[in-house]
Amino acid sequence: MTVERIPQDVEALVRRAAQAAPGYGGDFADIPRIARRRRNRQAAGVAAGVVAVLAAAGVTATLDRGPDRTPLNPPAATTSAPPPAPAAAQRLMLNGADGSYRTFDNGTQTWTELGDARAGEFTVDGTWQLRTHQVRGAGRWDRFVGRADGSIVAIGPGRAGGVTLLAADPDGQVRRTREVMKPGEMVALIGATMEYAYLWRPAGLVEHSLNGGGERVLLTPEQIDVTGFFDGQIVAADVVAGRLALTRAATPCVVEFYDLSRPAEADRRSLAANATCTRILTVRLSPDATEAAVAYDADGQLTTTVLDAATGALSDSVEVDVEPSEKPLVVNVSWVDPRTVRGVALHAAGARGDVTPFTLTR
Repeated sequence: MTVERIPQDVEALVRRAAQAAPGYGGDFADIPRIARRRRNRQAAGVAAGVVAVLAAAGVTATLDRGPDRTPLNPPAATTSAPPPAPAAAQRLMLNGADGSYRTFDNGTQTWTELGDARAGEFTVDGTWQLRTHQVRGAGRWDRFVGRADGSIVAIGPGRAGGVTLLAADPDGQVRRTREVMKPGEMVALIGATMEYAYLWRPAGLVEHSLNGGGERVLLTPEQIDVTGFFDGQIVAADVVAGRLALTRAATPCVVEFYDLSRPAEADRRSLAANATCTRILTVRLSPDATEAAVAYDADGQLTTTVLDAATGALSDSVEVDVEPSEKPLVVNVSWVDPRTVRGVALHAAGARGDVTPFTLTR
């Protein structure tokens, strides 16, 4: 029998009896509230049991305490990105050094023979230590490139009149060697990375795989507007990070920059617009190829500056205590970091020559 069907007189008797009984002061209206409280206590007990079990298992549980006030899309935590790792300093290899050169160690004069089977390198950490590398696997090295891991890529006369390209470990042991001269053709080394050597061939600027030996032409003579690469038209060149920089005899104070990914007309930057220039002696691209260190003859004064590839602007320059008219004069430069360029001028007097180091700091 439901509550709604209880006769009115019976309900009055029940109320009076209930009010007279000790420990109870409610009525039928309290029953739903009591039921709700009982269900809430049971639910709380079950939740507490779940929390206890999860806690024993090492899992954290969070009870529902009401609406979550946390924004649906809280702002992401801001963290500073780590600075990019600095590029390794370029090595200062003494290409073109052929003879006995004088250096000084704590005031003590020392003569070092370079050329033929021995290549030279100066440290770029400011100590100006002269290191030598003995050729193994070729009669001599005509040109060599030092890589960041201490190894060297070199080119020189091979067997039976050929030309050998080799990669040597830091200790001089040859890791691989390959004949790269084609019959009736000349070849020259321009630059190298851990994977490729960049060569001048009659076909143009060629990317040569050091692992497999495969090649592809990056720039043709027509695109560079020359008839050959071995007749003195190109005075200096460098390849770094997909860019070629060169200067030619016909325009001795202009550096031309080519993007190897889309070889079109070059960006030409003239030193003569902002400096007194007679001729450029050497060009070295920065590790990111956005600038070039340029050593040039400034009306009889050897000077080194930095040229911006995009704008042609020149940075600070340094004058080197060497007369560019001295013959032969060879200048090698390297980037130590984005603000520092170091180099050496090699000038011979008969069978013996001097080495003049210099530093450009911006």
